[in-house]
Amino acid sequence: MSAENKTVLSHCNKCGPSKNHRIVATTRNSGSEYMGDGFSIEWGVDSLLLECCGCNEATLKRLSWHSEMDRGDAEVTYYPPRISRKPPSWVGKLSYGMRSLLKEIYSALHAGNLCLAMMGARTVLDTYMTDMVGDIGGFDRKLKVLIERGDLAEKNKEVLEAALDVGHAASHRGHEPDDLEANHVMDIVENLIQADILSSAADDLRKSTPGRRREN
Repeated sequence: MSAENKTVLSHCNKCGPSKNHRIVATTRNSGSEYMGDGFSIEWGVDSLLLECCGCNEATLKRLSWHSEMDRGDAEVTYYPPRISRKPPSWVGKLSYGMRSLLKEIYSALHAGNLCLAMMGARTVLDTYMTDMVGDIGGFDRKLKVLIERGDLAEKNKEVLEAALDVGHAASHRGHEPDDLEANHVMDIVENLIQADILSSAADDLRKSTPGRRREN
């Protein structure tokens, strides 16, 4: 196996998906396993050291295969794992508990564990609502109080309910969300939390901005 100095398209955690990478080095570890009755399976692991042509970041790509599968179905893993969704810049403004929870969610997304990520997103929404109104009951009760207090617009209720239901379905109904669903849920979660952060930032701006001078 020799493909050094050729280029392939691959994901870069800095530059994004489908970026040109130079193949720096390749290795193959292979063998066979006797299964009985004169039948053996060949297996192998191809490893490629890739260098992004944009930022020069190095990535190890491993393709695991065996003779009973189509070569196009090889299991692909990356080191470091590919980042599917970057945490927002404002995460550092959150409480330690919320930051830790979101960190686990993004780690689950990177690893492709979408069910775990959606369960975590549901917990984030529940934690957010509990911080706002207290532990007064289930999701429906908290949503109702948020709307009655004016903290949440009625039109946003259905949006939050949809995000909550994906997490509930993953937890209790065996639902396996796809990438699109997961990203929609994370958009909702991030926008909700960011809106709260921006509200606090607006208050700080109003306090620090000098008032208009009255004309005589």
